[in-house]
Amino acid sequence: MSEVKAVQKTDMPQINAQAAIVVTQNEGKILLEKNAKMKMYPAFITKLLASIIALEKCNPTDTVVISKSVVNEMTRWKGSASMGFLEGERISVLDLVYSMMLASANDAMFALGEFICGGKDKFAQMMQTKAELIGTQNTIVMDSEGRFTSEQLSNAYDLAIICRYCMTNRLFRTIAKTEKYTIAATDKSPERTISNSNLLVNSTYKRYKYDTAIGIKSGYTVRSKSCLACSALPPKGKQGEEIMAIILGAEHTKQMKYVFYDAITLLDFTFDNFEQLSGKKQDESQAESEDALLTVSEMCDVLNAMQRNSPEAAINSIAIGKQKIKKDCAYFAEDDRSAKDAYNNGAAVTITEKPVYGISNIVVENLTTAKETLASYLKTKLGMWSIAITDSPEPIYPMGMICSMLSEKMKIVKSVSLEDNCESMLKALLSSSKDTGAAVIGVSLEQEHNAERVSTGAGTDIAILSSASVSHNPRGLSKDEQLNEKLGICSGMSEAGAVIINIDDKRLAGIYSIQQDIITIGIDNKAADYYADSITVEGDKITFEIVNGTVIHHAELYSDSKHAIYQALATFALGEIMGIPAKQILASIEKYRKVSGLNTVKNGNNVTVISDFENTGAESVATALKELCAAYIPADARRIAVFSDIAGGGEQEENLFQRVGAVLNKSSVDITVCYGDVAANIVQTADIKKKSVIVFKSESALIEFLGLNIHSNDAVLFKGSEDTGLADIMAAIT
Repeated sequence: MSEVKAVQKTDMPQINAQAAIVVTQNEGKILLEKNAKMKMYPAFITKLLASIIALEKCNPTDTVVISKSVVNEMTRWKGSASMGFLEGERISVLDLVYSMMLASANDAMFALGEFICGGKDKFAQMMQTKAELIGTQNTIVMDSEGRFTSEQLSNAYDLAIICRYCMTNRLFRTIAKTEKYTIAATDKSPERTISNSNLLVNSTYKRYKYDTAIGIKSGYTVRSKSCLACSALPPKGKQGEEIMAIILGAEHTKQMKYVFYDAITLLDFTFDNFEQLSGKKQDESQAESEDALLTVSEMCDVLNAMQRNSPEAAINSIAIGKQKIKKDCAYFAEDDRSAKDAYNNGAAVTITEKPVYGISNIVVENLTTAKETLASYLKTKLGMWSIAITDSPEPIYPMGMICSMLSEKMKIVKSVSLEDNCESMLKALLSSSKDTGAAVIGVSLEQEHNAERVSTGAGTDIAILSSASVSHNPRGLSKDEQLNEKLGICSGMSEAGAVIINIDDKRLAGIYSIQQDIITIGIDNKAADYYADSITVEGDKITFEIVNGTVIHHAELYSDSKHAIYQALATFALGEIMGIPAKQILASIEKYRKVSGLNTVKNGNNVTVISDFENTGAESVATALKELCAAYIPADARRIAVFSDIAGGGEQEENLFQRVGAVLNKSSVDITVCYGDVAANIVQTADIKKKSVIVFKSESALIEFLGLNIHSNDAVLFKGSEDTGLADIMAAIT
């Protein structure tokens, strides 16, 4: 990250700005430049440095009290950008960073400087040190006596180094691409909504909106003129990768904001000519297209493969176990047969522990280690958040609430199996794509030391520890033993992570020895960082206030369990740590309804379609079959049950299907269809009497059979894990 490197010189497209540079985010290759090392007065450099320092040194939820000296300082900076914070106002670090990044607020920067190191002059010295540490050579943010000054000097080259460094921070990236952000009301001010001054990411100004822009900061002063640092991904149909453009000294008139026009010109020109500018051949740039996760050669490097027998190709997805084979995926195969089947079904490459000749194959020493290594690599490359949640009793179901909240903000992957927790976690991480924002990992105490293994493999950023007094406890552990096992999450996390705990649980309240930041939640407990107050329960609706210092939010939660308030508080704290505006978090909590995963609809052919791809265990199968048998159908219609593999495989799942057979035996199901090797064990292990049971291993054969046998007025149940492809088959048929 300490330099940017030239690839080739080329004529720049005509732009208004005095200086500019375009570089690749990952490697720092210079693609275009104009006066890149000419000394300039960039209008936003201190906001960038102040923001990244604050995010690295503070917890986003830390509260800053606006001092009299900060308010007085702003009287000496009349005309400069400001949020108008008042003396004594309590503002979170996150709100202050948003204020700097979106609105260039100087009072936010001075307040952070005072909070972090005692004042703006020491903060300027800290910025200077930071700029030099990350590799700049001609950047000055303080005067000769070490004091803060408005006369900062830098150049496009140095700013590219700074911006590339900042954009490796996940929360910084989130803030940089945010279009609008609302600072909650305080005891001194109403709520304030700020819009991003970088018009490339602001839908209000469609003239300058760039669809694939992902940040980062604009600025303007009379002396510097208009300045912009922007980052973007290739638009659909164009070659390239994430690139960064720095534009300095552009004109700014009522008719034209030239800096944004220049940015669009440079971005379009770069993506139109990416092969020529980057020096990469067409097949290499195609391999790094929008859909590709990595190439075969990159995977060999990541896995430190002992042997490679594979042509170069793009890998668009990863599959393991019984997951559906997609074209151009990489498949982790347990044996020769599954490797060859996957390759014949369109896999770009297979990963095995022994060579499989005649197909594209990478050989590794250990499949589990290889999966963990690749999962960690993808998490880092995609800049994903990883959230681990320890299990709780079913009425609370924290996974559901967290996933409901995050899915409205970003694409997520989730681990749901408790039978094989680590394998389920790996499946979730390896199911990530270019636009995945977070992985939500459910952590069970089913197996000893499971929390530590899951957290280490997932590279957990944030952990939510449910109360030891109400946790699911399959092994009959004492409360202290439960706590010790849950703390295994912390040993697998980096020190920069955050742990959300229930301070009302005395055992959890005493774990301040861990090195991660601790965020506390509680009910009517003013010692907590976030606590619920003024609680009212009316039927299945709970209303309460979330109190964070002097900031109060009204919340509504639909649940019949008061314990769910803890999960709502944890959800709110998690959202704020991740930089999600309070309004969005509260809206998602209000929308949340616990669902069973069992859905029943009638399609256009009057077929009753029942589906469940979320729940595992004999009880959920019995519930689904009960729904099928209870469906009203005419006397000449039939009930059809379609099963794919349900749990995590192995002996537990085989025992499950033996019990499924026993349930089927007593039911009024007319036809039972098994799709997959484990589901087929119904035939071998269950005592099926006078029942029609048919086994399919081919997706096309199953689709053909169902198409011929499902008639109007029938009732059909589709029951299986979400990763077996049965949902796609249901969609194709119904």
